[in-house]
Amino acid sequence: MRAVVNGKLVDLPQGATVADLRSKIPEIGSDDVMEEGHKGTKPMQNNEALKEGSKVWTIPKIIKG
Repeated sequence: MRAVVNGKLVDLPQGATVADLRSKIPEIGSDDVMEEGHKGTKPMQNNEALKEGSKVWTIPKIIKG
C-alpha cells in the first residue's frame, strides 16, 4: 500500500495504522497526524488505519512554556 506522507510517497503494509506510521517514520514523533480528504482535513487517532493513496500531513504539537 502506498500513501503520501508530508509530500513524500511511502510504502506501508496493508492496513497500516497511524501508530505503524510513527514507528516507520520516527521524525513524526508525537506530531498530530492529519488526513486530507474530499471534505477537508481531519485529525487521525493512533488506531485509525490508512487507506491506499491517503494524503497525510503532520503538524508539531504546540507547547506553551
